[in-house]
Amino acid sequence: MIPSFIRSYLEQQHVGYAHHIHAAAMTAQELAANEHVTGRRVLKPVIVKVDGQLAFAVVAATEKVNLAQLEEATGARVELVPEGEFVSRFLPCEAGAEPPLAIFGLPIFFDEKLERAGRMIMPAGTHQDAVELETKAWMSAEKAQPVANLGGRIS
Repeated sequence: MIPSFIRSYLEQQHVGYAHHIHAAAMTAQELAANEHVTGRRVLKPVIVKVDGQLAFAVVAATEKVNLAQLEEATGARVELVPEGEFVSRFLPCEAGAEPPLAIFGLPIFFDEKLERAGRMIMPAGTHQDAVELETKAWMSAEKAQPVANLGGRIS
């Protein structure tokens, strides 16, 4: 079940969202498989620090975050954050199922290639819940900032 504060936020900010329930998915690629969609339509939120402050770096499930591109775009030092350092920040979300939403008060950077998708799927606070929403509406409501080539191929 989507945590109630996330459900309320989605109902206010993303009226046309669709809630999907699926088998447990621990990774973005598993989420894509469970939703029967290409990984290019699934948002993979990665928690980073930008000059010491937490932020979301969002790429497609098929890609990894290019930290150098985010550093270039922000002019700041960027590093990945181990899950143990941020998991309590997103309670009651399950670890690894944090949706990239402004409700958490973090800047959201996303790979500009994602703008091409009409609708995207993202985790919704649990490993069994996902939401599908219109990409441009998500970018606007969440004040997500596009970054060129933020996503790179997983090798």
